[in-house]
Amino acid sequence: MTALVVAVLVAVMVACGAGVKLPPVAPEEVEVFLPGSYPDEDYKVLARFDTQVPLNVSDSELIERARAQAAEYGADALVISGIRRTTEGQIELNLQQEQVKILDAIAVYYPSRHPELQQE
Repeated sequence: MTALVVAVLVAVMVACGAGVKLPPVAPEEVEVFLPGSYPDEDYKVLARFDTQVPLNVSDSELIERARAQAAEYGADALVISGIRRTTEGQIELNLQQEQVKILDAIAVYYPSRHPELQQE
């Protein structure tokens, strides 16, 4: 039984370490897909992430920040799943809380544009 648990843990660790790493790109090179839109090309996920900004920041600035974050992953595209608002912060004696916007997205790459990643 112990050997089975160890084998499963090793398999999980290997799978987690097998992610694709691409060099960063310029944010302008990252295509942006708004909620409900998806790339026509086949794509693979590099990372799932969120970007948070204060509530007074425009949606376009929030998208540009997320685009820059996707560019750090070397993404070909940013697929936005949604933008939401929330109130976050610690409840203190003065009850101060900060409202933020949160953009949920995935950074993706197109295997057809990265032949160096193709399996032989």
